[in-house]
Amino acid sequence: MKIMIKNGRIQQNKQDEIIFEDKDIVIENDIITGIFDKNEIHNQAFDKVIDAKSCIVMPGLVNAHLHSSDHFNKGGFDNLPLELWVLYLRPIFSGFNHTPDEIYLRTLLGSIEMIRTGTTSVIDDVVQFPALDEKNLDMIFKGYEKAGIRAAITSHLINKPLYKTIPFLDEYLNEELKEKLTINYASENEMLAYVEQNIHKYNKQGAVQTYALAPSGPQRCSIELMAGLKNLSEKYNLPVISHVLETKVQEVTAKEFYNMTMVEYLNEHHLLYPNLNLVHSVWVSDHDIELMKEHNSKVLHNPTSNLKLGSGIAPIKSFLDNGISVGLGTDNTSSNDSLNMFELMKITGLIHKVQDHHYDKWIGAQDALKMATIGGAECALKEDELGTIEVNKKADLIILETENHRFIPNNNYVNQVVFCENGSSVKTVLINGEVVMEDKIIKTFDEEEVLEEVKGVMSKVFEERNLSYKQAELIFDELKKVYFKSNEIYY
Repeated sequence: MKIMIKNGRIQQNKQDEIIFEDKDIVIENDIITGIFDKNEIHNQAFDKVIDAKSCIVMPGLVNAHLHSSDHFNKGGFDNLPLELWVLYLRPIFSGFNHTPDEIYLRTLLGSIEMIRTGTTSVIDDVVQFPALDEKNLDMIFKGYEKAGIRAAITSHLINKPLYKTIPFLDEYLNEELKEKLTINYASENEMLAYVEQNIHKYNKQGAVQTYALAPSGPQRCSIELMAGLKNLSEKYNLPVISHVLETKVQEVTAKEFYNMTMVEYLNEHHLLYPNLNLVHSVWVSDHDIELMKEHNSKVLHNPTSNLKLGSGIAPIKSFLDNGISVGLGTDNTSSNDSLNMFELMKITGLIHKVQDHHYDKWIGAQDALKMATIGGAECALKEDELGTIEVNKKADLIILETENHRFIPNNNYVNQVVFCENGSSVKTVLINGEVVMEDKIIKTFDEEEVLEEVKGVMSKVFEERNLSYKQAELIFDELKKVYFKSNEIYY
């Protein structure tokens, strides 16, 4: 398949600055094979010509962190911090009870919003119960394959019970509740064997949907499990996703459990490395940042989630100044209520201005757009394939209309993409050289049919949510004590 995109203004990364230039693009199969000045192409035949007149063409956006397992909880919560909010996401003692068909459906549900708002690639850290369910994992791959979205999909791994991962909770809970929270996890060797099996199963040459690695967080996983996943990551060159220092409670966790910061704990056990993505990294110290820089680890920034859960504002400017790659993620649907990367870019371009009165050091639109494109590609270990529009990179592209109130008058395309656009201008989406959405119509599946099917399963979802509430009530007061006690501690 040979495609030409003509008459568009193309996003180009020129050294440290993003600009838009009048160019035509040639795509052959899944690869960008040529970028030409307007009217430079002559005597070539194309299977498809896309006229991008009055449009801008951008690299597809990379959502570098989400949990698709939470898609049915959109709009479900407000005014709860992480440690209390997480009690309500799923029945805390028994976990999800989604069928394979429901898992396939929720994957497509999330894909609708992502495609419509220009996300072409995602790192999906899927929380499953049980974690090693092969059939359920297959359905997530099937969903993304049907949608056409490029995805790195994980098995979110934990092998410690909740009351051993949060300070003070052990002493607050009675033995009956501890027993209810104790899960018979597979051994480290069984988990690692399952992970390596999936690497061989899914990560074939040229695969658009691949398998990635996800130890949940240092306090939730044994050293042996994290070390084993590091070894697999280095053996197969795969990204690793791990939640580190998202909240004040997690800062206290590290000091109470290990008498050091969580990043220092990782470093002490040789678990900082280039393929590691530290999710959130809100409560890091200056020394933590030095260690992250030393080991070339990366950061996944989730500003909307961090704001909604009251977790704080990460020191993103310090990461960038130290040459640390930063990608953007929406995180859980219920801690953001949106999978829209344009909203995320706007928040990123705004909130960090309050951290420093030196305006020449502020994060702005250029930084936010880079994090949503090439930054996310770096975190996915795909910077040679994704994140910019260049010859020999994958044809993951989005086309936005500009004949609307978001771009008229046009003063600066980068500023208006980040601060004015809300995703509704996205007209056409190409992923791996395939047209996934054209003229705002999704081509890979029937959007209306999926929405109707979601309506049909919601009665069961609501029943499960009621069970979540009942189970959460049994340990809510104890976790509330932990939350307030931790937030009153200063080191």
